[in-house]
Formats: sequence, C-alpha cells, structure tokens
Amino acid sequence: MRVMATEKEIIEELHKLDPSRWSEVRDFIAFLKQRAVQEPVQDHPRPLTGWELFELGSMGLWADRHDIRDSLSFARELRQHAGYRDEGSLND
Repeated sequence: MRVMATEKEIIEELHKLDPSRWSEVRDFIAFLKQRAVQEPVQDHPRPLTGWELFELGSMGLWADRHDIRDSLSFARELRQHAGYRDEGSLND
C-alpha cells in the first residue's frame, strides 16, 4: 500500500532534480490539477477510454517542448522507468 508523500518529501525530491527538469514537474502538476477538476480521485480508478483521455485536454501537452523530439519514444521511456522505480522514490 502506497503512503501519501509529504510536502517535505516532494520538495526534497524536487531539489534532487536538475533545475532544467523543473518545467516538466510544473507541467505534470498542471496536468494533475486539470484532471482533479474534471474527475475526482477514485480508490481504484478504471482505465480511461480513448475519448476520456482526449477530453482531459492533455493531448499535445509536450507540443512546445523543444527537448522532446519524439513524444512516443519519450512516453515509452517514462513508462519503462516508472516500472522500475522504488515505491518510496519519486526520482530514478
């Protein structure tokens, strides 16, 4: 069971990241805020349909990112790394 992270832990993890990556953190926070408005957090959420993903408004989220050349490869790499993360770690 995953325990909620504290603000202190999140700030500590943020400071471990290279500051050049902070814009990604900001983008992810914006995504989470938007999703929270549209759909309350569920204990065991069901997978979203393609239309529901489209309605989240996150399509093109990385469009203005000049450091991401191939968004499919970037997303695939994020998913791959997420599978190997420790439960208690926000950082790889």
